[in-house]
Amino acid sequence: MRILVPVFAALIAAPSAAIAQAPATQVDIAPFVAHEVNPKVHLLAMPDDWYAQLAGNVVVIEQSDGFVIVDSGGNAGNGRAVVRYARSLANKPIKAVMITHWHGDHPQGISAIRDAYPNVRIISTRGTEAGILGPASYNIGYHADPKFDRATAAASQKLADTYSKLLDDPKVAADRKERIRKALGQFDLMTRDFVGSYLVPPTETFEHELVINDREVPVHMMFLGRANTDGDAIAWLPKQKIVASGDIVVSPYPFGFGSYPAEWIQTLGKLKALGFTTLIPGHGHPMTDATYIDRLVAAIRDVQTEVGPLAKAGVSLDDVRKKVDFSKSIAMFGDTPQVKANLQGLFFDPMIGNEYKEARGEPIVQGDLEGFPPPEVRDTPPPSHAIHHRN
Repeated sequence: MRILVPVFAALIAAPSAAIAQAPATQVDIAPFVAHEVNPKVHLLAMPDDWYAQLAGNVVVIEQSDGFVIVDSGGNAGNGRAVVRYARSLANKPIKAVMITHWHGDHPQGISAIRDAYPNVRIISTRGTEAGILGPASYNIGYHADPKFDRATAAASQKLADTYSKLLDDPKVAADRKERIRKALGQFDLMTRDFVGSYLVPPTETFEHELVINDREVPVHMMFLGRANTDGDAIAWLPKQKIVASGDIVVSPYPFGFGSYPAEWIQTLGKLKALGFTTLIPGHGHPMTDATYIDRLVAAIRDVQTEVGPLAKAGVSLDDVRKKVDFSKSIAMFGDTPQVKANLQGLFFDPMIGNEYKEARGEPIVQGDLEGFPPPEVRDTPPPSHAIHHRN
């Protein structure tokens, strides 16, 4: 998910049910909330009543000689919170950060982590490296620059102005107005945390698997195939049977932008075959079984069934969108206000376009989304100096 894209939809709905939090610490990790998944595995997630820019889940894995971090949040402030939290757990360095995919709310905290630990390994797949050196830079540059801070602040203010107008609308429900008031303060925190943020390309990439060994908590970084992006990686902890999926799995509703329908289904099958006991999604609460994976596969198959034949028959994409109906699939994800407000726009609408291209043999291009900042805001990608592991 890209920076600021899901903000408006997230505010429409009430938050989902809370999950158990880790014991309170004295360290400030706002806006994250900490959850202990395992004594050696912690989740930093956005609170359920957060309505501004969403940041992806961050997984903090403690090994004998340091921490392995999975993703880093959406800005430098998020990265500093990760550093503070790791230091509150143990006097050990952050030795590696794995980026699950290129969407801005996952790698944009790395700059702050590297500031604290200059020798940290930054690891991704080659597909994710290409995304960070490509479309990810529409949101942010490769060095701190006030122009990106200003662009983010302007986008945040535009959304805040939109929400403020709703406070004067008598048709807007009281509970929604309360969420709007809370969101306005969260926009301020988000804007402050973004100041000085920049992208850091990976120092290492891998093709299939890269292992960071440890006697108690080995971490297997794996590429199972294309899914939500063309470089999705997972972190698999075989001894704990815990997997961090990145945005291959997102709940309570998935994101469909730039995704690969057929391959996503195959990748979900491989993920399920790991036999995990806990799945930490890219956003949302940890899962203890594969029920949600099955629901996601069924939804993708529904898109294939509805869209594929029409696309192959030469029906225009606009007409396809008018003909298809995914109300039954939407019902599979529940009837909460959150699902109703977001699932069509964030999953089914983009997936119609993805399946249309796939059925016609047309390429699905990463970053081919609406809403990019003007090209003049974009930075020039640096040359890649990553070590490429063939395995």
